[in-house]
Amino acid sequence: MSSQLSKPSGIQSRTLSCTFCDCLLTERVLALQTYPSEGTTVPAGIPDDGGLTLCPECASEVIELLTSWHPHGEPRIRADATIGDAYAEAAANCSFCTNSFDDSGLGVELYRRVGNELPAYANYTLCEHCQSVFGEFLQTIATQSHP
Repeated sequence: MSSQLSKPSGIQSRTLSCTFCDCLLTERVLALQTYPSEGTTVPAGIPDDGGLTLCPECASEVIELLTSWHPHGEPRIRADATIGDAYAEAAANCSFCTNSFDDSGLGVELYRRVGNELPAYANYTLCEHCQSVFGEFLQTIATQSHP
């Protein structure tokens, strides 16, 4: 038996700081988790574990973007498919551009919000093109947060 303790993964492994500006977080936090479908990767601008935790200041532009997205029902998670595949199956159209897409999508789970502009919990799926746009958008915000 190993004497090393296992490290928590994903959102549990994060310190309680903003993904972009590294300030300490309070109860007011925007939290998103992304799930790439099979054959898709997490876009640039999103940490490798797929999670984002943002302070209200860094979250303001993300909130503005998310208010234009179209949520869909909860994905049906199955043992024989990735969570991202379940998101792609749950949505007929991209949550951002509303175009239909093939099997590859990026699931986005909103599970904590700042303020009341967004639902308390929502699921979105992005087509391949909008995945890269979202990643570039997040990279821009992260750059602006670190002058």
